[in-house]
Amino acid sequence: MHDIYDPPPAPMAWNPPKPEPLVYTTGDLICLIVLYALLFAASLACWRGEPSVALMTALGGSLVILESWFTALGFLHRRRSLGLRARWTIFLAALVPWLVGLGISAALMLGLFLVSDLLG
Repeated sequence: MHDIYDPPPAPMAWNPPKPEPLVYTTGDLICLIVLYALLFAASLACWRGEPSVALMTALGGSLVILESWFTALGFLHRRRSLGLRARWTIFLAALVPWLVGLGISAALMLGLFLVSDLLG
């Protein structure tokens, strides 16, 4: 006899699902290239203020862009009939949480460097 605190064992699949190919369009690649260009432009703009922050932002941002790009491609794999504008919106929506978090952390680090330079 089983209840919600002692459920019966779940059946396990013996064969893993077959891998599916990654499907992307030319617009998806252009989106990736544009996002990287914007990231490196922002990183180069920060380079004059603090090179280490610019380097870490570029490194962390590149990982974030790749993760968001692959996440968006996984979502778009299930909805192949979307147009170009909808695809770009999904790519940008996948980036919004990361952009806010990284933007705030980069601004705080630059603010700390500015305060330490003014007080020191």
